[in-house]
Amino acid sequence: MGDTQPNVNENPGAIKKTISIAILLCGNPSDSTVEKFGSYDVMFRNVFTEALATIPRYEWHPKISLYIRTFNVVLGEFPEIEELDEAASCTNENVIWMDVLRKYLVHLVTVHPLVRLIGICFGHQLIAQAFGGKVVQDKPNSELHEDSVAELPQPVDDDKWVVVGSSDKVKVQGLALCYPTEAPPLPSSVKTSSYIAFDVDDSVTSASGPMPIRNVHVMTLQGHPEFNTAVTENELTALHKDQKLDENAFAAAFKRASEEQDGLETARMLLAMLGVEPALAEEELNL
Repeated sequence: MGDTQPNVNENPGAIKKTISIAILLCGNPSDSTVEKFGSYDVMFRNVFTEALATIPRYEWHPKISLYIRTFNVVLGEFPEIEELDEAASCTNENVIWMDVLRKYLVHLVTVHPLVRLIGICFGHQLIAQAFGGKVVQDKPNSELHEDSVAELPQPVDDDKWVVVGSSDKVKVQGLALCYPTEAPPLPSSVKTSSYIAFDVDDSVTSASGPMPIRNVHVMTLQGHPEFNTAVTENELTALHKDQKLDENAFAAAFKRASEEQDGLETARMLLAMLGVEPALAEEELNL
């Protein structure tokens, strides 16, 4: 006799679900940081793995595993669309791979709406720029990077971008593009983001309902959730040593780095966006 398959109706928690994450690598931190803590992709693997292990789950939630791959887009490496479906750089530079990446991101958002996008730091700026936003150099308010989003990108299918966090120094600390909540006319085929509200498996998750963050199609963040205190201090020290950060800015930033970090909480929020909802929806994002 063959292996008996679990009855997901009786025990939906027996379902195993793999979330595929493609890291599009656009650069790396300082050499000393890479030597001590690894490259950006290593840090993201670590923070996502740690975050996944700390997310409380109900027994009926599917068992989640992460499949994380890295693609060095500077060298022309891009994931195939089929793979997705299963900043030492400045965004204002005239570099071919950046132009290719911008077009690739627009293609993913407009043609493959089931693929969610997360842009971190340089990715935050590049995504904004790809959709018509204005990115400028803002050296007086910068620490790790000088680029800053100055004007919001254009709406996508009439869906406006939402600003996630702001301060006196950085007006746009993050952006979110949500799926519309209205249902499409039936029958219809999914062609744009306007036809999707949630891609949640109702048989598994309807008991708690989707979190607001699950309605996010694209999320960008100016900060680095993959950095912990030690990494941040090391990066600041390297920038200060290279005279890219003056004494006052270095002292202020170094002091903030010793404060409690929210990288793990941010990583849990991003995993919730990808479908890993906690047993108690505490990692909500009000949009």
